[in-house]
Amino acid sequence: MRARTVLLSLVAAGLLWGCGGQHDPRSGGFFGGVAGLSGGSYDNRVKEREARLEELRATQAQLDAEKGQLETQKSAAQAKVSQDQAKVDAMQADIAALEKKTSTLSSQQGADQKRVAELQKRLDGLKTGMRKQESSLDALEGSGLGDAEVDLKRQQLEKQRDALRKEYDLLMKMQMELAK
Repeated sequence: MRARTVLLSLVAAGLLWGCGGQHDPRSGGFFGGVAGLSGGSYDNRVKEREARLEELRATQAQLDAEKGQLETQKSAAQAKVSQDQAKVDAMQADIAALEKKTSTLSSQQGADQKRVAELQKRLDGLKTGMRKQESSLDALEGSGLGDAEVDLKRQQLEKQRDALRKEYDLLMKMQMELAK
C-alpha cells in the first residue's frame, strides 16, 4: 500500500506541477497538455490562430483585389503606349515622306531655277533682236529702196517681229508658271 500512496502522491504532485507550469502545447509534456485542455488554453490558442488566419485571408483578398486593379492599369497603360508608339511611327513615316518631298522639290527647284535662267537669257536675246528689227525697219524706211522692195522687206521684218513677240509672250508665261 505504501507503494500506492507514493504513486498517488507522485501523480498528484505531477498534476499540480503541470497546472502550475506552461500551458503551451509545444512544451510542458503530457501534464502540460492535460492542464492546457482543462484550463481552456488550447481553445484560446486555436481561436487566436483562427482569428489570425481570417486576418491573413482578408489581407490576401485585399492584395488580390489590388493586384487585379494594377493588372487593369497595366493593360490600359500598355494599350496607351501601343497607341502612342503607333502615332510616333506614323509621324516618323510622315517626316520621312516630307524629307523626301523636300529633297525632290529642292532638286526640282534647282532645275527650275536653271530653266528660268535659260529662259531669261533667251528672253534678253529676243528683246535685243526685236530692238534690232525695229531699228532695221526704221532704217529701211529711210533707205532709198523702192516701195515694193521696202514693203516686202517690211513684211518679212514684221513677221519676224510678230514671231519674236509670240515667243516672248510664251517665254514670259512659262517664266511666270515656273516662278510659282
